[in-house]
Amino acid sequence: MSFRAVFIRPSNRTGSAYLSKWGFLPAPLGLLALAGEIKRIPDSKVKIIDMEADNISLDEAIIQILEFKPDLVGITLHATAAHNNAGYIARGIKKAKPDTVLVAGGHHATFLPEELIEAGFDISVLGEGDETIYDIAMAIVENGSFNHINGIVFREDGSTKRTMPRKLIQDLDTLPMPPLGLLDPSKYTFKVFGTDDRVMCLETSRGCPYGCDFCSVTPTWGNTWRNKSNERIIKEMENAKSYGYNWIFFTDDIFIVEPNVKHREALFDMILEKNLNTSWIVQMRVDVTSRHPDLIEKAAKAGMSISFLGVESGSEEILKKMHKGEFTPQSAQAVRILSSNDIVVIVGMMIGAPYERYRDLRSTVRFSRELARAGADALQFSIYTPLPGTRIFDEALEKKSLFTLDWDRFDVLTPVMKTRVGPVLDQMVQFYASYSFYIYKFLRGKIIGLQLAGKKRKLIDTGTKFIVDMMPEYLRSIARFPRHLLETYDMYWNSKKNGFIGKEGHEELVSNSNKIIYDMGKKKNVYYMIKR
Repeated sequence: MSFRAVFIRPSNRTGSAYLSKWGFLPAPLGLLALAGEIKRIPDSKVKIIDMEADNISLDEAIIQILEFKPDLVGITLHATAAHNNAGYIARGIKKAKPDTVLVAGGHHATFLPEELIEAGFDISVLGEGDETIYDIAMAIVENGSFNHINGIVFREDGSTKRTMPRKLIQDLDTLPMPPLGLLDPSKYTFKVFGTDDRVMCLETSRGCPYGCDFCSVTPTWGNTWRNKSNERIIKEMENAKSYGYNWIFFTDDIFIVEPNVKHREALFDMILEKNLNTSWIVQMRVDVTSRHPDLIEKAAKAGMSISFLGVESGSEEILKKMHKGEFTPQSAQAVRILSSNDIVVIVGMMIGAPYERYRDLRSTVRFSRELARAGADALQFSIYTPLPGTRIFDEALEKKSLFTLDWDRFDVLTPVMKTRVGPVLDQMVQFYASYSFYIYKFLRGKIIGLQLAGKKRKLIDTGTKFIVDMMPEYLRSIARFPRHLLETYDMYWNSKKNGFIGKEGHEELVSNSNKIIYDMGKKKNVYYMIKR
């Protein structure tokens, strides 16, 4: 009898904003990586269910899972806002097929594992899940115990157990190739830039050496930057292209890290030599970008077409408090360098840090206009959100500054914590800043008569048409905003009247969020020291 596994990307309460607003849904690389590990087991069968891509309900997902008759079901929770839906699926499966082993993974499962066990899961994987999922599957095949598997929290005989931390995977080239044949490429779209475009996620590295206080990447993947070989990266790019994906989203939190500039330059040379002819999306730091204009020029020739820059704030003081390690002049320079190389520039900014004053909000909104003049094409204004595992989550719990633990609201678009100016005003400014940026860009272009050329012109023209076609949806979103604002107002004031969760609840959450998740060997507790 073959071993059967299902892996699920669950939706959250509001769905993907990228999909609903931009038609952007990249293929789920994390699930493919796990599926590749299971396929190492002889006579195994794997199914991937992507609720966003398949546009199915929670009950429909449960039906599809049960029809497959899996021995193991894995649900990824990289989005904290997917917690409630994931728990619903887990309980539905357990009720119908109690012998199925339910596994939760992702950053939310890593730092709140006991909550996932209480929600209905059997195992919560801590950190990297590649090798762990294989070990879990083999334990099921051999009817063995989970006690010997490092890096998990699991349920046994009515109690919850935590095993020893697992070591980071140092050689990423040893991981199986993603089994792309498990997916339908037509579902992974990039409609804002083309109705026939297909987007595959690939990773070239893991980990981040920086320490931004709001970021969950470093605690989840470690604070050391581990890179795949260029040969392996090229092989994965060629594989994606053979399946019809013409866009590649490199999911690395930072695509170019300062000590590895030469390694990246060699990769760009290899891509040009092989004439891969793919377009890619990357995430960059502004300081690295501003210091290496020649490298950006070569990257653009090799296929870099869209770059996301995490600018975060227009206030130097706020950037320092965030431990961002960047300055606003670098941001403007980075935007100019990218834009001059025909690269579409998407800027990420945040509103709602607890230490932010009203004048800081104004500085950030004003600075977004400066970035528009420098060449920024799109803007993503997020709400500063304390995600589990981050330093600010621990601080928010200790200071009782969260006014809700409704995980549906932890979507980085909805306020969940008390701030100096108040969450309602934060939400109003975020809404205004997001829409007014595009109005400013449009009017400035009309008045000055700005002209674009090359591939960027084609992408922007296609994107503009998509936005015009989507205008009814955007107007509906605007119409719904007062209701969302009222929800924030009611929840915030009710928390002030009724108080927050008790001391016992706080201590449990802080304890779980603070646990060491990796065995660092001689570098033991390196990340823990950074975090505290």
